[in-house]
Amino acid sequence: MGGHASGRYRTRNRGSIEQALRLDMASLRRMGFVRPGASVSGSQHWTRRGEPAGSISLKVDLSSLDDAHAVLTYTANGTPTVQRVQLAVTPCRFGGHRFYWLCPVSGRRCTVLAYAVGRFASRQAQRLTYATQSADALDRLRLARDKAEARAFGRNGHSRPRGGNRERLLERWIELDAAWEGLVAATITRRWGHLLDYRL
Repeated sequence: MGGHASGRYRTRNRGSIEQALRLDMASLRRMGFVRPGASVSGSQHWTRRGEPAGSISLKVDLSSLDDAHAVLTYTANGTPTVQRVQLAVTPCRFGGHRFYWLCPVSGRRCTVLAYAVGRFASRQAQRLTYATQSADALDRLRLARDKAEARAFGRNGHSRPRGGNRERLLERWIELDAAWEGLVAATITRRWGHLLDYRL
């Protein structure tokens, strides 16, 4: 380290997401970066086969959930770069919130940002593929999650649900989203591992 996600991205891929430097929202949450009402700064360091592969300084600012965002500071191709990325905030049924990146390229929600061509963005916007044996399982789970989300929020031709049906659909979407997020994190960690340091 140093367009919209559509059919137009079916041109040459830039590699696999497993090979890219990534910012995983689930990992950041586990390490204490994601704290509603607070602004947490720190750094992430990547390694590959025990050797340094890159690093980044970041600040996740959740002091106002109406303007949840992160500021990424890194060097891209020898040039100091500062990238601001907005976060999407979704309330959970039983309290609390879930947080997602808003891809700087497509504007779509995602749980992982990957580095390519001098920026961080979603896997789809970066034209990165899955290279692991879990790719089929990940794709199936992602499609099921996206379908559940569309039904729960009345998108993509689905009518907006009401009452108990809406609660059931929201619960199903949350369940699938957590399962997909966990599988992505487990697959990446198993293949590459990561090292994350932070400071308040």
